[in-house]
Amino acid sequence: MDTRLIGRPMEILLVEDGLMDARATIEALKSGNIKHRLTLVRDGEEAIDFLLQRDRFSKAPRPDLILLDLGLPDSDGQTLSVWLRSEPALAKVPIIVLTAWPEEVARQTVEAYDLDGYLCKPFELAELVQLIDKTLGKHKII
Repeated sequence: MDTRLIGRPMEILLVEDGLMDARATIEALKSGNIKHRLTLVRDGEEAIDFLLQRDRFSKAPRPDLILLDLGLPDSDGQTLSVWLRSEPALAKVPIIVLTAWPEEVARQTVEAYDLDGYLCKPFELAELVQLIDKTLGKHKII
C-alpha cells in the first residue's frame, strides 16, 4: 500500500465554474469525512496555472485528485484532460469528471481520455464520496 497520504490531508483540485456546483462538491467531501485540502479554480487556464505553479500559484501543492467539470467557460474539460494526460508529471493524477453533459457523452469522454470516472450533475453526495474512495483505492492512494 502506498503510504504517501498517511499523516497529511489529500490535496484535491476542483476545476468548476459554477459556484453552486462547487458548493455541493465541497459539502459532499465534508460529509464523507475525507481528510483533504481543496483548491477551487474556475476555468482551464487557472487550472493550468495552478498545476504548473505559475504566478499566484507558485507554491501550489501537487494534487492527489482532480475533480473536473467538462463544461468550462474558456476551454472545455476535454481540452484540459488531453493536456493533463500529456504532461509527464501530471499524467497519473486521478481525474473524476463532474458534468451536466449527458451520461453517454460523459462515459465516452472518460473512456477516450483515460479518466478515472464520472458523475452527472446533480449527483448524490454519497455517490461522489463512493467514487472518490473507489478511484483512490484503484490508484493505491488510500
